[in-house]
Amino acid sequence: MVLTDGVHGPTLAPVELLVVNIALISISFILLCRPTHSPKREILVLTSITVAAAASRILLEPLPNVQPLTVMCLVMGATLGARRGMAFAIIATMLSNLVLSHGLWTLFQASGWAAVAFAGSRLRLVVDNVVYMKRLSITAVIASVLFDWWVSLSIITTGTTFSEFMIYLLNGLPFDALHAVASLVTVFWIAPWLANLVYEETAQLAQPEVIGEADVISA
Repeated sequence: MVLTDGVHGPTLAPVELLVVNIALISISFILLCRPTHSPKREILVLTSITVAAAASRILLEPLPNVQPLTVMCLVMGATLGARRGMAFAIIATMLSNLVLSHGLWTLFQASGWAAVAFAGSRLRLVVDNVVYMKRLSITAVIASVLFDWWVSLSIITTGTTFSEFMIYLLNGLPFDALHAVASLVTVFWIAPWLANLVYEETAQLAQPEVIGEADVISA
């Protein structure tokens, strides 16, 4: 259901779009710039990974509802904590949507992936430098479907009936399944590498709110 061809819902007027952009950028700025031991290094590392995440989403756009960002949000939340994970989700969404498509759905996508990152920071997917692959896989599948349903709310207008919305959800089930399968593949494809990369790049930073960091994989 996360197709980037303008079918997410009503488009926004320029002023409305500006308000959405300012809101998302402001939230990201607050999340990123909260005082830390090494804010410049932290922002540099997070920005580099975020740009790469946005680029991967753009490159995979021709594949229906293949969203690697879902798993990446879980891993970033688990390794960097809720605040930085949510900042990652919001900025990656905005950057990729500047190329794919931008509108009201951006707000739902950004908030949805931010919620995924927050869940990743709380579900003990990474504990004591160990990635729990089975737990991460199950969480990724569930998060993919819930994310799609959340973004579907962006199509609701004053004239949308409940039955019309349910038909929309039913029509989107194949795309939900594709998202879930793609997320499962992404878990085994890049999750261990990403978790280890984040750990290596941020090991020297004192991070009191880190939930877990990874360089070892556990089934």
